[in-house]
Amino acid sequence: MTTKTWLKGNLHTHTTNSDGDDSPEHVAEWYHEHGYDWLCLSDHNHLTIVEGTDAEKAKWPLLVRGEEVTSRNSEGPVHVNGYGVEELVEASDSTDIVTAMRENVDAIIAAGGMASINHPNFRWAFDDGAMMQVEGYKFMEVFNGHPETHNAGGGGKASTEGIWDRLLSNGRRVWGLAVDDAHHYVDEFNPNLSNPGRGWIQVKAAKLAQQDICEAMSDGEFYASTGVAIGDMVSNAREIKLDIDPETTLSDGIQAKYTTLFTGLNGRLLYESTSISPSYTPNRLDGYVRATVYSSRGTRGWTQPVFIDTE
Repeated sequence: MTTKTWLKGNLHTHTTNSDGDDSPEHVAEWYHEHGYDWLCLSDHNHLTIVEGTDAEKAKWPLLVRGEEVTSRNSEGPVHVNGYGVEELVEASDSTDIVTAMRENVDAIIAAGGMASINHPNFRWAFDDGAMMQVEGYKFMEVFNGHPETHNAGGGGKASTEGIWDRLLSNGRRVWGLAVDDAHHYVDEFNPNLSNPGRGWIQVKAAKLAQQDICEAMSDGEFYASTGVAIGDMVSNAREIKLDIDPETTLSDGIQAKYTTLFTGLNGRLLYESTSISPSYTPNRLDGYVRATVYSSRGTRGWTQPVFIDTE
């Protein structure tokens, strides 16, 4: 039996090849120095491929090919990440949001990649209503670290988690991502800048290679996080059980407290646990089950939904 391990990576990153403030090489070094196993450099409408010597590559995490396919002519910003693409993807120039989204997703798939709908609440561009009209994407961003992406929603607009639940409740099998959307690496780090290190996924894969990473992502073999760490996880239609690795403060070693919410069809709360080993047994009325882990330190983690077959 092949042993699989958690591999940490960020899927949404910009460099000076688009609107980031540092070079691809230095950006890759930052992520390697901060414990990332792999990284996608997703520049706007640019396929960033970094070449280097063996000594230089040793300073980088594994680089997974990607591009943020960015339509700027539509009524609102339509940004779709393509992961594992084999060639540059040309963005749709449609003025219609749904058409631009559909054409970008189709173009990413044609280029051998997997599509993710990025930050739907950025400039309040669209919600699940538009996303339900598009087929073929595998992911959406549930957390985006850019300060202008409005993850929490507001003013009658659904949160990104709420959008996710609406899609899942309407039969879409979409995996949820946490990403940096990092642009700012030089000098100042503050909440008003789009700095690295805010959101990532942990993929369960047999080896550190682009194909293995992408296959695990495609199968939903990962969890998303802004700081919560899960040591082990059982996730199937019979049982969902997490073993949370507790965070501790550096100054006094005090352990964080955790609350885990298990969510099902229509965003309904199924069960709440304060254990560091929370578990839930699904039933056929749940539709799907996913878990959100809240840490007392303000970080979160999201498991991928398990779909309950009612037939």
